[in-house]
Amino acid sequence: MKIVGRAIRFNSRSIVCWFLVFFAAGIVPTPLASAGQQGRPADSVAAGMHGILELDGPWRFQMGDDPRWADPAFDDSSWPTVILGRTLAEQGFESYAGYGWYRIRVQRQQLHVGNAAASPLHLMVTGHTIGQLAVYINGTEAAHTKGMTERPAMYKSPPFTADLARAGPGDMIVIAIRTWAAPGIPITHGLLEKVEVGTADDISDRLAFAIARNWDQHVIAGMVVSFLFLGVAALGAILYMAQRHHSEYLWLALMCLSVAITGAAELADGLALMSSSVYDVIGPWTGRIFMAVTLEFVVRFTSTEKRQLVRIVQVSVLLLPVVMLLGLRTVYEFLSIGAEVVFCALVCVLLFRSWRRGFREAGIMLVPFLLAATADSVDTVLEYLARHWLSQQYYSHRFHLGPIEFSTSVLTYAVFLSSLMAVILYRFVRVSQEEQRSNAEISAARSVQALLIPTELPSNHYFMLESAYVPVNGVGGDFFQVLPVEDGSMLLVVGDVSGKGLQAAMNASTLVGAFRNELSHDPATILFHLNRVMLGTDTGSASSKDSVASFATCLCARIYRDGTMEIANAGHLSPYRDGREMELAPGLPLGVIPGMTYEQATFQLNQGDRLIFLSDGVVEATNSQGELFGFERTQQVSNEPARYIAQTAKRFGQNDDITVISIYLASRDPRPAPRQLAHAN
Repeated sequence: MKIVGRAIRFNSRSIVCWFLVFFAAGIVPTPLASAGQQGRPADSVAAGMHGILELDGPWRFQMGDDPRWADPAFDDSSWPTVILGRTLAEQGFESYAGYGWYRIRVQRQQLHVGNAAASPLHLMVTGHTIGQLAVYINGTEAAHTKGMTERPAMYKSPPFTADLARAGPGDMIVIAIRTWAAPGIPITHGLLEKVEVGTADDISDRLAFAIARNWDQHVIAGMVVSFLFLGVAALGAILYMAQRHHSEYLWLALMCLSVAITGAAELADGLALMSSSVYDVIGPWTGRIFMAVTLEFVVRFTSTEKRQLVRIVQVSVLLLPVVMLLGLRTVYEFLSIGAEVVFCALVCVLLFRSWRRGFREAGIMLVPFLLAATADSVDTVLEYLARHWLSQQYYSHRFHLGPIEFSTSVLTYAVFLSSLMAVILYRFVRVSQEEQRSNAEISAARSVQALLIPTELPSNHYFMLESAYVPVNGVGGDFFQVLPVEDGSMLLVVGDVSGKGLQAAMNASTLVGAFRNELSHDPATILFHLNRVMLGTDTGSASSKDSVASFATCLCARIYRDGTMEIANAGHLSPYRDGREMELAPGLPLGVIPGMTYEQATFQLNQGDRLIFLSDGVVEATNSQGELFGFERTQQVSNEPARYIAQTAKRFGQNDDITVISIYLASRDPRPAPRQLAHAN
């Protein structure tokens, strides 16, 4: 994203400077003359304020490099002349690369500016941003840009000053300026823009004004936008810490951080803190990383499931800078334009499809993102066309508000960032409210779960009971109850209601309540009545408003002190006796068919027998390879304690509630207890 290159700045110093400029422009217009030539007005405002002369030429100009050209005695009369401020192409020169020299001779008495007699004169030299310059005054180097050394390097070149006192005594001053741009960069404009002469104080003010104006035009907006994105990155990190299961906040933070890093790199390049060669390596990578991370954020934000195309685009854009490193600059530029178009189109499609699926936040974000993406792509296309075919005026679409200069990109990025923050904060608040409601439901469900899963089992001299319950999501639909009967027998019911969460727990609580209120102790009769409760037809146990739109598997058994067990099954897993599955007649789950009757079987248990009742969460446990725990493994552990069975299934790969009840027949009463007659109706 091109932030720094399309920037604005607002500071108190620039406001004061502009106010003085506008004020002076209306009252003190002063024409200036160039040294040694017919004068042309330079900047009448600054001249009126400070008396600064602009040396616009003609200058002698020669392509190439020769140290002798700095010598004031060198004869440059054969060199062609140029006027500063006009392109070389307009003056009949073809583009060139590498070094070029400018020379001009000035009579000292022509430099009547300000209080020149009392204050030494200085030059302010303004070069083209891509050029490096060194100033020689009467053969002595007076100043140079950061990159103009023995081994020159490309840096952005702000205006700089040189002391004319180095000229020494004499009436003639020869100014020679050596310029350079890296090989491969065609020079069509000329690397020397402007040379101005004035007193030290005047030039100092002029330089400060030029630097402030440069910040107004190219720096401060990028800094502001970068800091805003950095702030949103911090916000995204905070939101992710608060809701770790929402990974879109993490990718939001990474996306905004990549923008901030891109802006920092552009600022370092624009302020000559980083060489252009280093930026040419870093810049493409930061931009492509932003595109890849943004795609991942949009995928997570919209919960997109089909991600193959997104992954292809991500890998492609991350490999794109390699083309630049291979020296295929033209190919890279074409591919970059195509990558930005594909990136913008893909993000808009993902947001639009998510909005069509009912995700309102995606629709809110779509319009500002489309606006920002379009502006960025248009600027990229115009930049490429301006460098190769169009005039520069078609590339720079800039707006002004007093001294403030900004582009459409800055405006659209600000709109996009504002909408992004609004959507993310709205989403965070909405998710937080939903989680609060969910936590309240889970808290209520846990209260209900305490009724469904007893913590203490009624063991006695005859029966030793143990249970283990491991829910998959805090609460579930599993339930069991063990009730002692007056004759010393134990009545047990275990079941699993379809579904999960609070609704399943409430449905299970309905069955538990009906079971506790059941007058009959006959297993088949109990299942018959529970089936009517599930269907809402048993007004004695539940009213019609208590009916639930679900079904439940259930197994009911009564075990007498003499070891006799009566058992009926409604679609539940059969129990295990001493490691072997008991054979029971199949039956439909509760809540499927009205008036369903259930077959009851009778078994004789021996002293020392162990019964294991369990839910399907044990059998249906699945490991990472998709393999089921299955009936064979269940049978192998079925003679183990209840807690061991539950933990073994959980470690294998739990995906449903796990319930295990173990009943150990410690003693038998040799006298058979009287049996209760079974009545199904």
